[in-house]
Amino acid sequence: MFNYFKILLLGILFVTGCSNIPSTEEIDNDIAKIDREIKEATTTVQNYSGGLLSVLASVRLETLKTTKAMLEQKRTGFKRYIHVTYTVNGNKYSPPKDKDKLLEEIKKDIENLENELKEAKEESKQYGGGLLGVLSLTRVATIKNSIAFLEQRRLLLKHDIPYYSILPADSKNNEPGFKATPGRDIDKF
Repeated sequence: MFNYFKILLLGILFVTGCSNIPSTEEIDNDIAKIDREIKEATTTVQNYSGGLLSVLASVRLETLKTTKAMLEQKRTGFKRYIHVTYTVNGNKYSPPKDKDKLLEEIKKDIENLENELKEAKEESKQYGGGLLGVLSLTRVATIKNSIAFLEQRRLLLKHDIPYYSILPADSKNNEPGFKATPGRDIDKF
């Protein structure tokens, strides 16, 4: 009886030791990068009390937080041996067949935007304030948002998490899915 117990225990240890334990190192590195960007975006949000620049910085911050939350969900599943699956429109999500090609395209787009960001930052240094200064800072913030959106898409694709985007609802008369609530103020427009 004792020998059977030993054999069973050795078998369990062998199977556990030979199992394919997913490494979370790559996803941890991606989360660490997002954390650094969140810290920078938080500082940017705190620098503006309101207006367009504040809104753009807040959008970027929320995009980064959402990306981090999705990556943490995937990492937690790995660490707890929970196979996380996603369903989109009632169908099990599977990554696109041309995933590697898409990742390369997104990476090139991000690199192009980062070059454009450097140029925009240099341009914004030329202005001390005023309308041109605000417009150049708006361009910088817009490019940063574009990079954050593309980075989100890249990371979700890389880690086989579906990327949700807002699409117009299907309707029989091809009207947009959102309709304004009728009322006296709306009717003025």
